[in-house]
Amino acid sequence: MTNEQKAVLRKIIYAVETGGQVYGQQDYSDFTEVYTNSSDEHAITIGAGQWYATEAQTLLKRIHDADTAQWDRLDSIGLWEQVQEADWSCFNISRNSQFANLIVRLISSKTGVKCQDSLMDEQLATYVDEAFKQGVTDARGQAMCVNFRHQGGQGAVTRILAKTQKPYTLDNLYAACQTDTGNQVGAYKSRQKFVYNALKTYFPESGETGMNAIDKLIQIAKNEIGYLEKASNSQLDSKTANAGENNYTKYWRDVKPSYQGQPWCAGFVSWCFMKAFGQEKAKELLKHWPYVYCPTMADLFTLNSNPKVGDIVIFYRNGVFAHTGIVIKVSGDQFWTVEGNTSGGSTIIANGGGVCQKNYYNSNLPGTKFCTPNYSLVKNTTSDSDSDTVKKQNTRAYIAQIKKDTKCYTKSSKNSPSKLFPKLKKGAVVEVMKYTETDSSGLKWYFIRIPYPNDDGFVFEFIPKGTFTRITDISK
Repeated sequence: MTNEQKAVLRKIIYAVETGGQVYGQQDYSDFTEVYTNSSDEHAITIGAGQWYATEAQTLLKRIHDADTAQWDRLDSIGLWEQVQEADWSCFNISRNSQFANLIVRLISSKTGVKCQDSLMDEQLATYVDEAFKQGVTDARGQAMCVNFRHQGGQGAVTRILAKTQKPYTLDNLYAACQTDTGNQVGAYKSRQKFVYNALKTYFPESGETGMNAIDKLIQIAKNEIGYLEKASNSQLDSKTANAGENNYTKYWRDVKPSYQGQPWCAGFVSWCFMKAFGQEKAKELLKHWPYVYCPTMADLFTLNSNPKVGDIVIFYRNGVFAHTGIVIKVSGDQFWTVEGNTSGGSTIIANGGGVCQKNYYNSNLPGTKFCTPNYSLVKNTTSDSDSDTVKKQNTRAYIAQIKKDTKCYTKSSKNSPSKLFPKLKKGAVVEVMKYTETDSSGLKWYFIRIPYPNDDGFVFEFIPKGTFTRITDISK
C-alpha cells in the first residue's frame, strides 16, 4: 500500500469511528466508557481509531515511550503504573475520573496524535497483508477488507469473503456485505455505504508498488492460461480458435509484429509486463525491449539461484538458457510459473503450443536462474496519467437522461454487470463524469455517478454510448 493510499484509508477509518462519517474528520481525544457501544465491550475505548482494551494499553505505552518527559510531567496520579500492571481486557474507569482526564490529555497531545496515526498505519498494513493472503488483490477491495477487519475482526473478513463473488473487488465485497447478518459488519449498513463511497471517491488505485505490482503482473499472466497458438495470423484474440503449430499469437502482434511466427515464450513475458505497466516501464523493468532472447536476460540481470514471486525464470537446457516464464508462487524448493509457448507436464517444454501454469522443484534444475526486476520503479510509471484519470472520474461533465431501460456495468465491458444498480429505467437522470473508455470493439463507455435514493453518497458505474441524452452542462 502506498503512503497516499494509507493516508486516505486512515482518514476513512477515523471518519467511521469518531468522525461522524465525514471524510477528513476524527476525534483524537475520544474516550468511550465501558458498555457504551455494546454490552460485550468490557473495557474502555480511546482515540480516533477507537482502540479498545489491550489495544488502548498499547497506544498509551507508545505515547509514554515516545515522550517520557511529557508523561512524567503530567502524570502525578500513577497512570503509568496502571498501564503497566492493570488488566486492560476489563479496564473500567469513569469519563470523569482523574485517570480518564489524563488519558485524554495524553492522547490528544502532539505526541499522542502522532502515535495514533503510527499505530493505525501499522494495523492497516497488517490487515492489508491478511487480505492479500486470503486472495484479495484489488487495492480498493483490500481497503474494504481492512474496514471489515477493524470493525469485526478477522472472522468478519473471512465471513464476508465466503459470500463474495470472485474476483474480490470493492463492488463485489460491498454487495456481499449487504447480506451479512453478523453483529458487527451486517448491523452497520450506513457505515459500509460510507466506506464504499469514500473508497470510490478518495482512494487511489494507481501507484501500487512491491507486492501489489507483482500481483498485478501475475494476475495478467494467469488470465492468459489456456491460450493456444494459432495456425495462421487469424483469430489471434481468441484463446482456442484457429489453434495450430505455427507460432502465431496476439503476443508478438502487440509487442513486435515482425516476430510473428517465431517462438514466443519471451514475447509472452514482454506482453504481460507491457499490459501491467505500459511499454516504457516494461522496457525499464526488463532492462531492454522487447525481451526476445533468454541469454540477453542472463547478461543484463544479476542471476539468482533461488526463485522469488515475480521473478523471471530462465531455464537452462543443453548448455544454454532456452526457455522462460514468470514465477507466480514459491514454497520451499518448489516453485510455480506461468509460461508461454509451452505445454502441460512436469518438464521444461520450449516451443509448445500454449500458455500453461507449471510447477518444478528447483533442485532438479541445475543451471536454471532467476532474474528479479526492480518493481519499486513501478511507482513512477503513470502517476501523472493516473492522477488525471482519478480527476476525470471525479469531475462531472454534464447531466443526462436515460433514453431506455439500460443495464449498468462495473467495468467498460458487458461481461461485468453491476449488482448495486443493475439497471437504470427510462427517464432516470444521472451525472456523466469526464472519464470515458473505449473497449476492444470500438464501443465508447461513459463513467456515470448515480445518487443513492434517500441517502447521501453515490455509486459509480459504466454505461455504453447511445443509452442517454445530454440534458445540461455542469456549471463550473
